[in-house]
Amino acid sequence: MKKNFLVTVSDDYEHLTGVEFICSFFKKLSEHEITLLHVCRRDASDMNKALMELWSSPDEKVNGTLTVGARKALDKATELLSQSHMSVDQMITITCAERYGKVKDILSHGSQGLYDAIILGKRASYTLQWFFERPSDETAQSILRDNLLSSPLWICPEFETGRKNVLVCVDGSEDSLRAVDHVGYILSRQDQHSITLFYVENGAGLDSDTIFETAIEVLNKHHISPERITRVSTWGLNAARTILNYAEEFGFAAVAVGLHGLNKGLLNRINLAGSTASTLINKTEKVSLWCCP
Repeated sequence: MKKNFLVTVSDDYEHLTGVEFICSFFKKLSEHEITLLHVCRRDASDMNKALMELWSSPDEKVNGTLTVGARKALDKATELLSQSHMSVDQMITITCAERYGKVKDILSHGSQGLYDAIILGKRASYTLQWFFERPSDETAQSILRDNLLSSPLWICPEFETGRKNVLVCVDGSEDSLRAVDHVGYILSRQDQHSITLFYVENGAGLDSDTIFETAIEVLNKHHISPERITRVSTWGLNAARTILNYAEEFGFAAVAVGLHGLNKGLLNRINLAGSTASTLINKTEKVSLWCCP
């Protein structure tokens, strides 16, 4: 089954980390539907020239005029995706002027389509980092009220060739199982990647065996073979640091987490202000972070 991704593209054509990640992560000839989204900054001098444009294919002409940087970035993104053998007839490009702030505009657009993931590049990741650290911000609260974050969010701050496999953080919560389900769905036909179920013991007294078995049942529904699944349980008072250290030590391509943890678990409550969330966003440098609502 084709996966449908919304990939954000800034006007910085030298740092297309979201595009570079999916080109590296997926098998050649993988069949995906890609929507490239560029949000023109509110303070851009020629923002009014970047009103909504839609290409049904890269061959069609654009009626409006994009900024020079945005034009280069979108052209380079299309080139990178074409070189990875993703068919150009499965790509569309949308550019729009900033209305409510870049983060809310991205999430708002993502909520309008049936996307399997919203993929943020380096620039958008920095904006999201700022956003996560301001829980009282009106934009943040409106996003929570409007439930704009309906699709998994992939944060790709940097790109490093050679990374493989996905570390899935589990704690028995419903959201962590949704993260497991998301990873199983994405990797169902990507057998070059293995999946490590990762549980951080912190004295809560949970049964890790039960947590692992439940997660494995979810992966089995996506036909993930047992030899692709590893279970790891470790002690750690600082969950975020324990996760990142393990991901870096073993060179994972991505870490998947649920946005709502169990009680005070991982990414507890989507006010985006918890110390775990801030640490994961601030410290993630070479590993993609998949946040699953």
